[in-house]
Amino acid sequence: MNGECGTTALEPSLNQIADEVHRLAWEKGWHNEHETEDEFIERACNNLHDEVSELHEAWRNNKLHELCDKSDKMIELGIAPLTCIEEEFADIIIRVLDNCKKLNVNIQDAVIRKHWLNKTRSYWHGNKRS
Repeated sequence: MNGECGTTALEPSLNQIADEVHRLAWEKGWHNEHETEDEFIERACNNLHDEVSELHEAWRNNKLHELCDKSDKMIELGIAPLTCIEEEFADIIIRVLDNCKKLNVNIQDAVIRKHWLNKTRSYWHGNKRS
């Protein structure tokens, strides 16, 4: 590891994963060259909300640790199947990485800087409950 927030040469960086995710999103038709930034932000927020809601529904229905609905297809393809909690968190991260790449956000740098700021914050950020 290169310091507390580094990666090894064998692991892709967060920005490299974002590049891959973004390329695939374009390939699969999730982007439109004529969409304004405002239109994209609205759609991106809605999509993220949907993914968080799917995670909440899995929790609500006591299915977090059950295999996700795509597990049969994953097994067929030779991919280790995901639980609902794994799939939904992965979807959230994939959407965030794609959005960051689309909007030219260096997410790796932003996460590292925000993590360093969070280290200076008080316990429960001044007694906030959530």
